[in-house]
Amino acid sequence: MNTTKRLKETLERFVPADTVAGLTRQFEEVAQVVFNGRFVVNGAYEIYPVDIEFYFHREDNGSIVEPQMYHKGNVPYFPVGSICPNRSGIDMTFEREGKYRASFLIRGYTYKSILGDEETYTNSDGKIPESYRPQYLWEDLLGNAPLLGEGLSIMWIDDEELKEVRMKSSPRVNIHKIEGEAEHRMWRFTKL
Repeated sequence: MNTTKRLKETLERFVPADTVAGLTRQFEEVAQVVFNGRFVVNGAYEIYPVDIEFYFHREDNGSIVEPQMYHKGNVPYFPVGSICPNRSGIDMTFEREGKYRASFLIRGYTYKSILGDEETYTNSDGKIPESYRPQYLWEDLLGNAPLLGEGLSIMWIDDEELKEVRMKSSPRVNIHKIEGEAEHRMWRFTKL
């Protein structure tokens, strides 16, 4: 099993741009890395993110803020690569104390068991089926976990090679246009 640390290193080295356009380019690069990896849960099944959206809130100078971000203000900072369950699903965080909060929400994913069964929770055109809720990821990452004995194991595994992934960018789901900005932030990336 490959144990490279490409996603971890990418998130640790992240230095945010000072503009929404610059952040959009950076988030697209991070999405390429995310779409070239997967979660392995209890050594029994894999979860491949296929639809993610980014959130960013500057705390040191307030130039780019995220009014609808869940974990900001008087909330402890998460270590890079932490998963943060919330009412919208599960975020993976990459924050810098006193500087900024950043994360990507997994909106859609593919579940693959060791038996080869596969179920995708997003359409290839990026539309979420009505039956899908991002909270299902809670169940797939944290459910079916034998907590007695060896316990729960969730590992991120990068693919051997970083391959160019075709994706599209679109506005995030259920997020209002940020006051003072001309357009929606195109911070949702869907693997095609």
